[in-house]
Amino acid sequence: MHNMITAGLAFLLWGSWAWLANQTSDPAHALLAGLLQGAASAIITLLMAAIVTRLFHRISSRPLAISLPPLLVVSVSTSALYLLHWLSQTPNLWLTIAPPSCTALIFCIYLTLRLAYQSPSPIPSSEPSP
Repeated sequence: MHNMITAGLAFLLWGSWAWLANQTSDPAHALLAGLLQGAASAIITLLMAAIVTRLFHRISSRPLAISLPPLLVVSVSTSALYLLHWLSQTPNLWLTIAPPSCTALIFCIYLTLRLAYQSPSPIPSSEPSP
């Protein structure tokens, strides 16, 4: 239930932002940008934390486990948003996708740092490796 509320809030926040960011265009383009961004933000919100968490636990190197998941998830989601808005001819494309993408990066970094803090660090072996 909590995830659906969060996704709904993402839809409202970033959909409204996209609509507002494209007000200089005709109302139909602004509305389309808002609906596309809202829907994409809701879906990304539902998937982002799960993917970052899964990637964090699969990467054995602690520095890579902290840095790669946010970079990968935000790169893919920003690329998808760019393609979606480019195909729909969103007038203010970068103004539309930059704030949600930056917010997603900050959230993913926070999440990986929290996971790193909560996860026990690997204990180095005292035996020499062959």
